[in-house]
Amino acid sequence: MSHHPDLARRRALKGFGLAALSAALLPKTYPGLVALAQAGETKNGGQHGMPWVPGLQLYTLGLTPQDDLPAALKQVAAMGYREVELPGHYDHPVDQLRRAIDGSGMSCPSVHVSPRPAAGMWDLSGDIAALAGNVRALGARYAVVPIPLLPDRIYDVLQHPPAGFDIRAASRLFESLQADDWKRTADMLNDKAAALAKCGVRLAYHNHGVDFYPLPDGTNGFAMLIERTEPSLVDFELDIGWAVTANQKLPPLFDTLGQRLRLLHLKDTKSVGVSVMDLASTDLGTGIIDWTELVKLVHRSPVEHVFVEQEPPFAKTPMDSARADYQFMSTLSVVGRRSSARTVK
Repeated sequence: MSHHPDLARRRALKGFGLAALSAALLPKTYPGLVALAQAGETKNGGQHGMPWVPGLQLYTLGLTPQDDLPAALKQVAAMGYREVELPGHYDHPVDQLRRAIDGSGMSCPSVHVSPRPAAGMWDLSGDIAALAGNVRALGARYAVVPIPLLPDRIYDVLQHPPAGFDIRAASRLFESLQADDWKRTADMLNDKAAALAKCGVRLAYHNHGVDFYPLPDGTNGFAMLIERTEPSLVDFELDIGWAVTANQKLPPLFDTLGQRLRLLHLKDTKSVGVSVMDLASTDLGTGIIDWTELVKLVHRSPVEHVFVEQEPPFAKTPMDSARADYQFMSTLSVVGRRSSARTVK
């Protein structure tokens, strides 16, 4: 995999479920954190720390349908992870995915789904009952939408990127999202969440940098989604790295999301971005995230599942970074001893 800073961003774009765009672009922890975690509220039968098992968003590994998924999952489990979140189906049947997950000794409480068809992903455009069946067959409870409902003027470009289409062009394209686009996204989330709820699946929304891009009236897409989606139906998965990259402060986000914050992506970044697609992802604890603050926020949050997610470039390999991320997360006492009772078996 290329570690060129621009080419490596292709996986950040792929994180939006945009395989066509991805192809077009080609390829020390902070001091005092252990003491802080140990000083936390006692939980889990006398164990200090947070009551979540450690999870990994498999997007971190950059796996392809040709890779040995069962072997990769066993490596992840050997690091100490106990949950995984799927970014897609890797072109594998659901029963095959479930066998691989079960064989690793881990569980899968959450999967990402695209609003519109995207290569390698489940999506919300077809039979919702069938989608819910796939989610539940994996043992998952949450279907997480990682991108707004893109209008044709954006979606069509991503399906057939023009010559010279790069990160800067992608940023300008996403920055063209308007208030009406976010309203349509909110309506879609409400509609699909209601349908999924009837099948025993919760819908959640995951942010990227574009969600915080300012709109003319002083708001942004993320704020509009929180305001316009039904709290009883739509939850949120907050990506810490993308939020901080977009120059957002975490305490107000946690406060605003309140009881709707059910899933969390732990991600670090070396700097605030200069555009909505700019992300300087790095191993946890080596960037600008204030982990002391984050630990306090998560301690009093309603989060059910915590997933590490990292994007290229990697100091060594994705597996090496996943291992380093787990070790850092362990110092935060984010890991615990109980699985969520809400995971579907």
